[in-house]
Amino acid sequence: MNNGKQMNNDWKEFLLTKGAHQDDNGLFHFDDERADNLKAENTDIICDLSHFSTLVIAGDDAQKFMQGQFTNDVKQIDESSSQLSAFCNNKGRMIANFRLFEHKNNYFLTLKSDLVDLSIKHLQNYILRSHVVIQDVSEQLIHLGLSGSKATELLSYFIESINEEVDSVSFNENYVAIRIAGSIPRYEVFCSYEHAKVLWEKITQQAEAINSSAWDYLNIQAGIPTIDANTSEEFVPQMANMELINGVSFTKGCFTGQEIVARMHYLGKLKKRCYKVHIDTEIKPATGDKLFAENARAGQNTGSIIQAEKKPESGYDALAVIQIADTESSLFLNDADGPKVTVKDLPYSFDTE
Repeated sequence: MNNGKQMNNDWKEFLLTKGAHQDDNGLFHFDDERADNLKAENTDIICDLSHFSTLVIAGDDAQKFMQGQFTNDVKQIDESSSQLSAFCNNKGRMIANFRLFEHKNNYFLTLKSDLVDLSIKHLQNYILRSHVVIQDVSEQLIHLGLSGSKATELLSYFIESINEEVDSVSFNENYVAIRIAGSIPRYEVFCSYEHAKVLWEKITQQAEAINSSAWDYLNIQAGIPTIDANTSEEFVPQMANMELINGVSFTKGCFTGQEIVARMHYLGKLKKRCYKVHIDTEIKPATGDKLFAENARAGQNTGSIIQAEKKPESGYDALAVIQIADTESSLFLNDADGPKVTVKDLPYSFDTE
């Protein structure tokens, strides 16, 4: 199963020869989740990110088109800077969120692979007579994650001058590298299959090749949510903290769903937020699983899981959208008798002042 996109088969075969195995969701695994998530937190690692897809948006009207659809100010990015963003339905609910960057006069966005078809169909409804083309280029661009205390040094073998500011883009003719938020240096790298092989061979001499899902674990620790098919059209951007991680502009002007997003911002009626939580279970919670507060009315949930990944010590860490008023209550997964859920600190504040 490829979750809505074509994977580069040569790259797949290359990873399999390096000891990886691929699960039904297209994720590559090298070790068990507990071991690889521990490595992700404590050592230099490299991983495949094929469970994200890359779309290109090109054409003379590309920037104007995106400005009318995306939550962030597209005019603020150039070849040296990227941004998180999203596009919404008419009710202000995110269909997908993603990272956007510009390279060689084209725009690229990376999003969960199971949202590719839906995203292209949605965006094409707004092209009308604009000179804009949207295409899935995941088969042409290999997408990798590199993290660790030596990540910048390791990457400098391939890009001479690395910008270490979060969201910045470093590039040359062969590689594009984007600095990602986190407690340790992290980069997402884009390149051709041939250049990906060279990078993988070189980096793995000094860094561990680990599971694709370990990158999602690091995103959870950084408080960066990723919408997938199970949570698409569930949340306005603020419920997923998008404005706190520089994914929303309230000054750029209109975009689809903007009126509702702006009203929530200016009137301050936000009742739900995205929290990092720990879940006391050894069974992986699914995206979209519901949370319940103690003394909740029968069948009434207080929130849902965006994504969960194995905590090396025990249980699962997750990002979950929860009713703010219930975060001081005892929380449980799936029902009031389910595994205990504990709210943990995020690396950023909810204070937007």
